[in-house]
Amino acid sequence: MAAMVAGCATGTSEKDIRARAPMRLFTPAKMGEVAKCLRNNLGDDAAVVNYPAKSQTEIRIGQTTSGGEYQYAYLISLTAKPDGTALELRKSDTWFPQLTPTELEAEAKACAPRS
Repeated sequence: MAAMVAGCATGTSEKDIRARAPMRLFTPAKMGEVAKCLRNNLGDDAAVVNYPAKSQTEIRIGQTTSGGEYQYAYLISLTAKPDGTALELRKSDTWFPQLTPTELEAEAKACAPRS
């Protein structure tokens, strides 16, 4: 219980969540379609950041602390490929009751069909 409360209180920084091993998915769908689907399904909990020069989009899920620092619960990285979109899902240990890890995986798989 103490670890869960500590995770909720401290959150996970951008550096820490990027250091985590991702769950990888690939879909033949275009990156814009996948990003739009995820944004629509995840609602206000998702912040979308586009990096056009790198052909990447990130979907950040978490909350801003009272000090103005963004604390991640999840990070979804989308990269455009010639034959579709590569997805990387990273999860923190931060307790985020609005979206469980299982729900996040289900949403990602629904928006990134394999065929």
